[in-house]
Amino acid sequence: MMTIASMCIGSVQAENLEHGTITSCAYQAGTVNKSQKIRQTEGDDWETFETKIKSIYKDSQGRDDLLQIAKQVFIQPSSKSADFIHDQIFDACVKRQQGTESIY
Repeated sequence: MMTIASMCIGSVQAENLEHGTITSCAYQAGTVNKSQKIRQTEGDDWETFETKIKSIYKDSQGRDDLLQIAKQVFIQPSSKSADFIHDQIFDACVKRQQGTESIY
């Protein structure tokens, strides 16, 4: 009886972890998607983009997180589609959260 309860609890924890991973990765991927669209529309380099974000949002952990996520966009070529970058970041995030990301 204890084993069945432990299995159920483990399953619920794994499901919550999966939901949390998907939510976190979807947020990150959505942020990079929007950042790439802004970059392509406005032609910003990193410094310009960062300055704009800092002028819009107050100094906070949320702004720091946004900038850290968005910075991933600026290491990509500006010609890459926002959807391509979205998918790339989402997939890498899920693999990182699951511990299956390749280091090479």
